[in-house]
Amino acid sequence: MQILNLESGTPFQMGKGKNWRVIHPDMGAQQITLNHGLHQPGQEFTQHFHDASEDMIVVLEGGGAMRQGNIYTPITAGEGLFVPAGEVHGTVNTTDEQARLISFQAPPDMALYRGERDKPNAMPSPPTGHRSNVQILNMAKAGPLFGKPGGWRSVISPEKGSQYLSLDYIQLESGEGFTHTVLSKESVYVLIAGSAVVKTDAQSRALGPRDVVFLKPNDSLSFTQTGTTRLALIHCWAV
Repeated sequence: MQILNLESGTPFQMGKGKNWRVIHPDMGAQQITLNHGLHQPGQEFTQHFHDASEDMIVVLEGGGAMRQGNIYTPITAGEGLFVPAGEVHGTVNTTDEQARLISFQAPPDMALYRGERDKPNAMPSPPTGHRSNVQILNMAKAGPLFGKPGGWRSVISPEKGSQYLSLDYIQLESGEGFTHTVLSKESVYVLIAGSAVVKTDAQSRALGPRDVVFLKPNDSLSFTQTGTTRLALIHCWAV
């Protein structure tokens, strides 16, 4: 287990905003990545596509639009955008406020970090007649996962059309907690609101908003909500 923070990533260039890679192969990840972006009004994350990676983008603050060619689809905080491999996509902050987004890829797309996707003068465009397979999902209104504590929502999974990743949105009230289901793949938790204590056999750590927990295959831990604010978590893992 590794505990990081969205603000502690390594910068990379993609459009005009500020972008960081937080979970990536250079720090030990092999199956999944996590990126973090801050985009001011008018800034764009360059349109691109991933040859063999699925992308899950989550809007944490603000909003804007997903751009596919000349089509702009509004997006706002609390929404997740599932982008299949090969689908052209980018994001633009069309609002008057800062936008904060995170994104997960599985498997990792190293071309993104090498700068090969940042080609604003030669952006790809969906072909005429293409029907977009991007799904824009309100995470809090996704289908429930039964038998789990708190408000547990399954946003994307192989049962819902993905091939390489799954993402759950979790809300816990005062004192609620759970034990992480041990997986055979890498997974990531991101705290987006509230506070928690995470425990393993070897350690106990207090976490707050924007903290990140990276788990390797077969890692185990437990989460317990602390404080007076509802805990909101995103859990994304490779499948």
